[in-house]
This record gives sequence, structure tokens and C-alpha cells, in this order.
Amino acid sequence: MGHFLPELPEYLIEWILKQQMFWVATSPLSEDGHVNISPKGIQGTFHVVNSRRVWYEDLSGTGAETVAHIRENGRITILFHAFEGPARIVRLYGKGFFHEIGSPEYEALLPPNKRIPGSRAIIGLDIFKVGTTCGYAVPYYNFVGHRSQLVDWAAKKELADIDDAASSSASLTVSSPEQTSQDPTSPPSYDIKGMKYWWVTRNMRSLDGLPAFSADIGRTFKFAISFPFGRSYQKATSQAAVTSVTYSSPALPANTIRSSPTKDAIAIDSDFIPTQQLYQSLHAWLITILPFIFIFILGILLGRGYDQYLSTSSPLSFATHRAERSVASALVSKSMRS
Repeated sequence: MGHFLPELPEYLIEWILKQQMFWVATSPLSEDGHVNISPKGIQGTFHVVNSRRVWYEDLSGTGAETVAHIRENGRITILFHAFEGPARIVRLYGKGFFHEIGSPEYEALLPPNKRIPGSRAIIGLDIFKVGTTCGYAVPYYNFVGHRSQLVDWAAKKELADIDDAASSSASLTVSSPEQTSQDPTSPPSYDIKGMKYWWVTRNMRSLDGLPAFSADIGRTFKFAISFPFGRSYQKATSQAAVTSVTYSSPALPANTIRSSPTKDAIAIDSDFIPTQQLYQSLHAWLITILPFIFIFILGILLGRGYDQYLSTSSPLSFATHRAERSVASALVSKSMRS
């Protein structure tokens, strides 16, 4: 049932690139430290360099356990399992490495116009063992689609950083204490709504206090939101196809990457509005039409109230009022016919 291989064979590479999610497991050296298991999705983030090296695009989140553990000891296991078709579990055992956003290695693999919003690092491993098991206990699940919330959230934060960089007079800025202590003469200031502020306040250490990302993460990186996100991303990924990308990195020799479905192969419907743009359009439409609705309802209420007042105060006055309105209507109709 179980087999161990020294590297990834071709048939497993093809199978891996068809999977919609995978799991990453790491742990600290401390015997009472937190063992971490992270589910990963978002189509187009996992890449196979060759039979002994893989990497994935690490997206921003609440913690940074994987990076902290790799920094300390390098141990990492990536697991894939089948939710449909023949049962199978594949584990990739290896020595982990990572490249932070803004580093030459990161930008060689993910230039600004290729990265997904929220991408903060490249995490990979050099494989020394591949394990396959039956997976008979894994249930069947039907894949519906990838969630868009994470990409939407990250894109909004990166847009805040873009606006902050374009304006030297940002209204809400806070200096990172860790960066201030390292460079007190020139502490960087980040918009508290931006992604860089999130990194320096949420992703510096693991649950066990191990150092994760550096205090300079993304300091000089210039965000460029050039990839459609939100519901456009969710719809587009269903149309993607496996592609091949060639890169050259200072730390790695030139290789051909076998990639899971990526942004390069995505066809976007021109009339499909991203989530954020849709909200903005609805908001503008409501602001425009609400005053007219209010005036219309107010007119109806005032008219009914006046009629009720006349009917209760004086039946004769009410009848006279109705007669005057009828005469006025008749005169208007006659003038229009003439």
C-alpha cells in the first residue's frame, strides 16, 4: 500500500498539479512547541521546479509559523490527497527554504505583475523523500471553487499602501517598534490599514516566540495591483490551464517550472465586475437615488395626511377641496385638448 521514492516521478507531478489544495506541516525543535499544519489553496500558487524541488507562493495571514520553523530548523512536509477519483496520499519530505518579498530571489520568481495580492514570500523544499499511501479513509468531496475573501482582503490592504506611498501626508501612520529600534534615525511609517503594517505587527514571531519574517519585510517593495481579484479571480480560475514558466534566480539555476494553473492562462470576461468595483457602483447608485425615493414617500405621506385632516376637521371643507381638485383637473384636460 505504501511506497517511498527518492524523487517525484512524472506521473505524480502531473497528479499534484491537478490538485486544488495541499497541507504544509512544520514544527519547532522545542519538545513543547506548537506543531503547525496549514491548509493551502488559491489556484496557481504551487510550482514544481523539477523532481527534487518545489515551491509555493506564501500568502499573508494571521501568523507566520511555517517561516519561523524553517528559519529555525528547516524541517517541512507537504501533503496532497485526492478528494475525487482514485484514492491517494502523497507526502513530500524535504529541507525547507524561503525568500521574503522584496528579495532578489523572490522578485526573480514573482515580479510585481505576476504575484497574487497578499503574497509575502516564496516557501519551498528540496525533496529527499516522497511517500505515497492509499488514502482509503479520505472521503469524496466535490470541488466548487476557490474562495475570494483572502485575495480581496489583501488587495484592499495593498491599495492602502499604494495610496500611502503616493502621498507623503498620510493621515494614519504608525512606526513599527521593531524597525524603530533597529534604525532609530529613519524609522519607516506605514498606513495602519496597509499590508506592510500588518506584516510588521502580526508576522514577526511564531506562537512560541521564534523569529519569523525580518523587520524590513517589504520595506522597499512597491505594490502593483495588476491582477483582477475578488469574484473575477474566483470565476477566472475555473478557466485556467496548466502552464510552463521559465525563470532564472541568483540562488537557483535556470529551470523550467511545471506550475499549477496560473494567472497567465486566465481569460477574464470583460463584463465581469470585481467585487470591490461592484460595491462601489452599488454605493454610488444608492446615494444618487435615495433622495428621490425619500421625497416621493414624503409627498405621499403629506398628501394622505392633509386629506385625512380635511375629512376629520370639516366634511364640507373636504368636499369643497375635492371639488376644486376635480375642476382644476378638468380645466387642465380642456386646455391640453385645445
